[in-house]
Amino acid sequence: MEIIWKPQAEKDMIAIEEYYLSVAPDLADVIIDQIVQRTRQLELFPQSGRMVPELNDPLIREVNYRNYRIIYYHSPEEQRVEILTVFHSAKQFGN
Repeated sequence: MEIIWKPQAEKDMIAIEEYYLSVAPDLADVIIDQIVQRTRQLELFPQSGRMVPELNDPLIREVNYRNYRIIYYHSPEEQRVEILTVFHSAKQFGN
């Protein structure tokens, strides 16, 4: 199973890293590494995340790391998972 980071998810990760570099520089790399590590379970278990409640679409799911929601797309016919976006759960989905 291939994990593909879509451009929006890559931008999200850069923003998360920049935030932590400004408030807790020692944690920036750790947080980013752990978010990426959390997505690695999807290589073996792509449907392990729950359906995103706001969308109610079985192909768009999420896993969480701490307070971050990692939204991804997986179609059973395809041998890939696309990470769509990563955002803090305090933010509303789609904003």
